[in-house]
Parts: sequence; structure tokens; C-alpha cells
Amino acid sequence: MACDSDMGKRLKEKFTKVSPTNTASAGEIYLNNRHAAEFFAGIGLVRTALEQAGWSVAFANDIAPKKFHIYRDNFGAEDFRLGDIQKISGSSVPTVALATASFPCIDLSLAGNRSGLNGQHSSAYWEFHRILKEMRGRRPPLVLLENVVGLLSSNGGQDIRNIVKSLGRLGYYCDLLLVDAVRFIPQSRPRLFLIASVWPQITDISRLPPHEARPHAVSDFIKSCPQLPWSHTLLPPLPARKQDLCDLVQRFKPSSPLWWDSYRQRHLYRQMSKLHKLRLAESVKQRRTSFATVYKRVRPSGCRAEVRMDGIAGCLRTPRGGSSKQFLIQAGYGKWRVRNLTAREYARLQGVSDSFQLNVPYNQALYGFGDAVCVPAVEWVIKYAINPMLA
Repeated sequence: MACDSDMGKRLKEKFTKVSPTNTASAGEIYLNNRHAAEFFAGIGLVRTALEQAGWSVAFANDIAPKKFHIYRDNFGAEDFRLGDIQKISGSSVPTVALATASFPCIDLSLAGNRSGLNGQHSSAYWEFHRILKEMRGRRPPLVLLENVVGLLSSNGGQDIRNIVKSLGRLGYYCDLLLVDAVRFIPQSRPRLFLIASVWPQITDISRLPPHEARPHAVSDFIKSCPQLPWSHTLLPPLPARKQDLCDLVQRFKPSSPLWWDSYRQRHLYRQMSKLHKLRLAESVKQRRTSFATVYKRVRPSGCRAEVRMDGIAGCLRTPRGGSSKQFLIQAGYGKWRVRNLTAREYARLQGVSDSFQLNVPYNQALYGFGDAVCVPAVEWVIKYAINPMLA
């Protein structure tokens, strides 16, 4: 592995050196003073997860002013640097134990253009890597990357291989996890997490017991690249979700102006296939109230409204075009009605508490949350794949 040969040794000595009192190592002291730098910070949901997992954020950066407005309302602006990551130098980033990056997914997503890691947007990863490289001598011992599952297959897997190689050259060992938000909240949102550390754990994948967070797509990829600098941690089981969509939706009276008028509702119904109309009819005749989400998707046959009635919302997206918005159907007792999901429901479906401030226009809030992370999923990764390394 090509890397800074003394990088891992220096950092390990730095964080395990005995303190003057001979009662605690520097690593143990670090546990009580954990600081992170958050890149591509968005509206601050990675920060929310970090804080809930015992970390504090010393530096944050994002280029989008509309996302920054939400971040500022909830966390202040003292640690935030608004602007292009290309203009940030490693010397301007404080010394931290962890650097996180949820870099743009547009060029990696299966729903995107698949230009890959060198595309116009997703190539921003290399700016993050440049910053780590410039922090030579005080690089964070831990790194967390988050992106869409499409990163695993982008350019035939070469993009994720290049990421692991690039981190290896900086002295890091990597692990890959695939965690779906649906294990925590009623939203289908699988995401790929890469955890990089200067402290190798289990380096032989054959010694790891099978785990849901390393499904075949992930474990097969790792096994196919034995030359890469891998390191894996033992993980507890993923939790079982305790909520359904009905537990998170807001209740509005039938007279609320949020409900669509009959013309718009009929138009949506005409866009449903026969199967989806039958599913809706079954819900309507029930002697109880149920909720479902519906997407408008462009298919070869035209625009289609696709209903999901399993108590789980589809993956939240940014409201760029009508097909990316998600709507809510309430059905039962012989009736049904439909409305847009509210900004607060978007927040709840990302695992955010109702104390989170939403003082921006509706579409601005949807843009922020649709481009964000699921808080409890990220918190689980931090607690069980990152925090144990500092013990």
C-alpha cells in the first residue's frame, strides 16, 4: 500500500501517549473532548447525529446559502464557513479527531447521470481529499463518508476503489457499510458509509461474522479487492424499526386548505395504474384511517402516480420537478384525500425532532431535507463503527 509511511505510527503515538498524571492516556482524554469537522454540511443533520453520539462540531462548510439558513437557525454560524470547498485550505481547518463528508451524489446516483467521481458535482470528493492531504501531521485519525448506494457500482466499482486507494495513500484503513434508514424510521433510504481510520481493526474479511450492514453487494466487493487497505469493526445487530408512517404524519381536518381539490385529486387518480387503483380502493373501504405515499414518475407510457401502502415512505428527494415530490394519501371509511407532505413531516422522516427550527419557505425546507441524511442511521454508524476506535 502506498501511503505516508510514518503517518499511522505518528498518530497512534499521539493519541496513546501516557499523560503526565500517568492515570489516563491522551486517547482517553480525547473521549471527553471529541471534535469533528463537517464538510458538505447541508442543513446540519450529520451534526445532529454527531452531537447525539457525543461529539461536538468545531468546523462546518457548505456552498448552499439556502441550506445554511436552516443550519444557522439551529446551530448558529460561529463554526460555519459558507462557500466553495475549493477555497478552503487544510491549514484553515482546526485540529479534530473526525472529518465527515456527505459529498454530492448527482454523478453517482442510479437516478442521476452516472458521470462518476470525476463528474461536475461528485468530483468535490477530491477537494475533501486535498484538504486531508494538506493537514499532514495533524490529519484527523477518523474519517466518515456518506453517499448513495450507486457509489458502489459507479464506473464498475472503480470510483469506490479510487476513494479507498486515495485514503490508503494518506495512511487510512477503510470499512464499508450499507445502512438503510428504514431500520430506524419509516423511510426507505439506503446509504453507503465509508469509515476510515489510522488504527486498523480486523483486516481479514474472512474473520468477520456476516452482518446486515455488510450485505453481499458490500462484502463481495471487499473480497474482490484484497489489495486495498481494509479494516473492519465488529457491530451489534441493526435495530428493528418501531414506527410506521401513521406515527409521523400530521393530522389535519378535512376542511384544511392543504388537501387537494377534487380536480387535482381526480387527475392524480387517472395517473395510477389499475393495480395501484385497486390498492387504493382496498384502503378506502377499510373501517379505519390509513396513510400512503405516492410519487409521480415519468414512464415510457407517460406520467404515472405510484402508490406505496406498506407504512413506509419512499426516499425523500429535493423538489426539482414534479416527479421528485412525494405526496400523502389518507384513506378509510369510504373516502380518500391527498396533500403534499409537509416540511415537518420531511423532518420527521429524517429522524429530526420537532424542536428543529424550520423558519424558511416550504420548498427551501424540502430542498434541505431531501438532500440530507437520516439522523438515527448516521448516529448508529458513529456510535458503533467510530466511537469504539477511540476507546
